[in-house]
Amino acid sequence: MHRFLLILFISYNILVAQKGVITGRIIEEDSQPVVGANIIITGTSFGAASDDKGRYEIRGVPYGQYTLEVSCVGYEKVSKKITIDKEISQINFILRESAVETEQILVTASKFEQRKEDLSVSAFVIKPDLISHKNYIAFDEILRDIPGVQVNLEQVSIRGSSGYSKGVGARVLVAINGIPLYGGDNGDIVWELIPISDIERVEVIKGPASSLYGTSAIGGVINIITKEAAQIPVTYIKSYAGFYDNPSYDIWKWNDNLRTFYGTEISHSSSIGSVGYTLSLKKFDNMSYRQNDYRKNYLGYFKINKTIDANRSILLFGDYLYMDRGNFLYWKDSRNALVPKDEDNGNTVKSNRFFSGFVYNNRFSDNLNSTFKLSYYYTRFDGYGIEVTTSIANLYRAEAIFNYSTKGNFNHTGGIEISGSTVKSNIFSNTKFGGGALYFQTEYRGVKNLIATLGLRYDYIKLDTIQGKNAITPRFGLNYKITRNLILRASAGAGFRAPTPAEVFTTAGIAGGIDVEQNPDLKSETSFSFESGLIYSPSEHLNFDATFYQTDYNNFIEPNLTKTGDIKFINLTKARIQGAEILCAWAAVPSTFNLTFAYNYMWARDVEKNRPMKYRPRNTVNLQIGFTKQPFELNADFRYSSKVEEIDFELTEPPLALIKDGYKRVPVYVIDLAGGVNFVFSNIAAKLKLSVKNLLNYNYVEFIGNLAPIRNYSLSAEIYF
Repeated sequence: MHRFLLILFISYNILVAQKGVITGRIIEEDSQPVVGANIIITGTSFGAASDDKGRYEIRGVPYGQYTLEVSCVGYEKVSKKITIDKEISQINFILRESAVETEQILVTASKFEQRKEDLSVSAFVIKPDLISHKNYIAFDEILRDIPGVQVNLEQVSIRGSSGYSKGVGARVLVAINGIPLYGGDNGDIVWELIPISDIERVEVIKGPASSLYGTSAIGGVINIITKEAAQIPVTYIKSYAGFYDNPSYDIWKWNDNLRTFYGTEISHSSSIGSVGYTLSLKKFDNMSYRQNDYRKNYLGYFKINKTIDANRSILLFGDYLYMDRGNFLYWKDSRNALVPKDEDNGNTVKSNRFFSGFVYNNRFSDNLNSTFKLSYYYTRFDGYGIEVTTSIANLYRAEAIFNYSTKGNFNHTGGIEISGSTVKSNIFSNTKFGGGALYFQTEYRGVKNLIATLGLRYDYIKLDTIQGKNAITPRFGLNYKITRNLILRASAGAGFRAPTPAEVFTTAGIAGGIDVEQNPDLKSETSFSFESGLIYSPSEHLNFDATFYQTDYNNFIEPNLTKTGDIKFINLTKARIQGAEILCAWAAVPSTFNLTFAYNYMWARDVEKNRPMKYRPRNTVNLQIGFTKQPFELNADFRYSSKVEEIDFELTEPPLALIKDGYKRVPVYVIDLAGGVNFVFSNIAAKLKLSVKNLLNYNYVEFIGNLAPIRNYSLSAEIYF
């Protein structure tokens, strides 16, 4: 009997010892906890949910082999095969946001929160997983992978709204947290100023948005939404190093040194009570594959947000960028494609920029909200060449926005906006400009499955000595849900864009023997556009979006070469851009294999002369393939654009022929690859990533005499702790 009890006792203890505990953390890629994630052992009744710090624990799991599965709304499901053969097993997970998500929330289209499926205009959301999938160094690199968006050198265009205008006069409004980010003198966008690591998402509104955003938004809006400050302290460090491959032809090799680029960024985010903060420092240098094209950059960034109470909050943020760079404008000739023209070699530019924004949100009641925005943007650049060019600009801006939703079916948005700028420059003269605007938009939902929008904006702008201009820009939109999965949308509206001081008053030599002439007679441009589209989502993993669009411009502003070989901004009498875009997003194997395909056909032409508009490809294709099998991820991006039909032939052909071989241009085929591994050690989330850009080492130009980046490799390491 005693022997039987002893065997029973030993067996009991063996059985007890053969059960273990699974514990760990579930976090996002930026190390923030995922709260409320479900963790189950498939095929069993064992499971748990993550707490407010992302921690979980499953007790009493018999030894053996299992599949542990983690799921949470808004994130890709993750599973992992595990073996339980010890008392405590720690298994950590990193979740990524879902690639295909039908109920995305946007704030840009109407200046209040809306579901993407309720919009009457085309929109695209760049999510953090896309931003992190390869080593993007400046924000314009991200835009090159977005359907319908084209970047010519540093200038962005949505659906052909811009060709290449010598770095001045943006037609796409780029904003951070809804505050425009264009300079006070030449109206340009400096992409290096944007803090990529603090981006929560980017909302891209395709098509004119002047009825809410005024001038500069005539081609669309790109609104960068920054992250909330972390509740739990998190420090992020990223470091990368890369190099350019040898050029395709030995004759192009102008330097025997390895042409490198590298950078380091450190940021910290946390909260003290109701105050959240984020601080970031970044240094990034690029020795470039071209002679006299180096860049040395320093970026500082801060953000403070405070929740005053349940109805009020404050956000304050700012960027400072110092840049020292060479000035490569045109190649010497096609045999010296990576060498600048002799007279440009040695030209440099030093610049300082400080941009800050303040946002105050106040909810008066469940129906009435207000937002007040203030911003200040200081820019200074000094160009050193044959001439020394200088410009100092101060841009001030204020806006008040009100949203009121009735108990019925109306949602009203209204606002007032003022801005002003002073410029001290030896190329733009000492100009001033200022303006104000009023706008109002109503959304009506009183008819089943139908959302109608009607908006109107009035702008007045005074540019120095030129007579003040005003414009009224109405807009109308419809969204109709035929079924839950099939949505029709349509919109029509007017656009308005005033010329910038740079387009009107510039008088300087820009290099290459080319001068810019001022044109005080330049008129504001106006447009009328409409688009209609269809969204079809047969399943939560498959989404189709098709759009037809057309915009007619009056007095369209384009740079033009005069008979003496100088550049002068002029008004085209009439221009028309028509096109169609198809986009398909498919999670072929959810959480594992995702594919996005987009095709855009665009016909942009000068109606008066009946010829294509400059630097606008007729066909573009974007293809993105993502494969994730934790802890590994692999991404491939392909973009194609057809050969542009029209360029500044006056620069390339006799009698001026200022840019030798400048007529050489080809269709664009670019493939980028990136592979990474995510892992956690000692509760520190880390990622190693290898990126190869322009895999085929394909040679092409985005602008005449300007070879795009050749094949380059980079290795980056990121950690969160």
